[in-house]
Amino acid sequence: MCNADEVPALVLGAGVSGLAVLRSLGRSGVPVFVAGAETTLVRRSRWYRSAPGDAELRAGLAEYLRTSVLPQAVLFGCSDYWAETLAALPADLASRFPAVVAEPGVLSALTDKEAFAEAARVAGVPTPRTQRVSGLDDLAALSDHELVGAFLKPADSQRFSQRFGVKALSVRDRAHAAELLGPLAEEQHTMLLQEYIPGPPTGHVFLDGYVDRAGVMRACVARRRLRMHPADFGNSTLSVTVPVDEVKGAVDCLRRLFHTLGYKGLFDAEFMYDQRDEQFKLIEVNARPWWQLEILYACGVDVVPMAYRDALGLPISSIEEYRVGCTWVHPLPDVRSWWAARGRGSGSFPLRYWMRDANAVYSRDDPGPAVDELARALHVGAAAVRARVRRARSPRSR
Repeated sequence: MCNADEVPALVLGAGVSGLAVLRSLGRSGVPVFVAGAETTLVRRSRWYRSAPGDAELRAGLAEYLRTSVLPQAVLFGCSDYWAETLAALPADLASRFPAVVAEPGVLSALTDKEAFAEAARVAGVPTPRTQRVSGLDDLAALSDHELVGAFLKPADSQRFSQRFGVKALSVRDRAHAAELLGPLAEEQHTMLLQEYIPGPPTGHVFLDGYVDRAGVMRACVARRRLRMHPADFGNSTLSVTVPVDEVKGAVDCLRRLFHTLGYKGLFDAEFMYDQRDEQFKLIEVNARPWWQLEILYACGVDVVPMAYRDALGLPISSIEEYRVGCTWVHPLPDVRSWWAARGRGSGSFPLRYWMRDANAVYSRDDPGPAVDELARALHVGAAAVRARVRRARSPRSR
């Protein structure tokens, strides 16, 4: 456990990932501040404290840190943007405000999907078949066979998701692909055509953990996706920890990739098991805190304090064992997932998981964010009902 007189932590970002980091540090006794939390979800936490001069962060992180009243702090970036910003900090600031994060070139190899495919190829790690389609000329060079079951995926997923609100776009046929590529090219989105690996949500396996400053993997927890939302290209809404030995092929692949890249820091790697050739195919690696981070605390592998100590040069120990069968749920999206798939193997009713192990928003020792989430859900639901009533009363609906 860390004492309250130690170096504080500064969490950059908000949302479910930021909340998980904040809770982990708070439970460990680390004094923690949050900057850039624009949503109330994080601000409702019992451990939330706004960073001194938070509003000045708009001028840029380096300038903010140079003028900060905090003499020192360990930094945690809770998005790709913040991870890249931390990796690019000048050396004088990085020594005062340390963070265990991958080098800029390594981050680029993981966040740029085209570079990621090449990095995996060099490391000998299986991935879904992926190729760039800049425009109609690239599309014309593809066979109809290559288009069957494929989808369009952006090289810059964060920019694409902010613009369109989805991770990828399904392709029905050649004409549909051409129709989609036109507007995307105009907005200068670099797109990749990726093979779709068939299988249920449970075919997705995730490896979560931490690689220290020396490149040693100190922790690795395996979890399996049980439900997701939306059904196509969505995020996990329900996950469960499984034995590492059950997914040894995926672990070997990840170790190989990290050794090739020289990776360090927190990680969340997604694999899909391809039943056609019985291989785990690497989909992506999040090189920063992720949504399901709190399941590691629940199963006994709390990697956030580990990263905090490592950043300060303090000794850390590897954690080899964890509780299998531990669940994580994101309540409201999971209800949508269960409802959409009801009668088609949708699994157990979501409520049974809400207070079981790890929950994206609710925690017995920190209930405030769940109250905020419920209020937001009621507001959205009420707005949807009012919109439906207005449509029913509209002259056009009669």
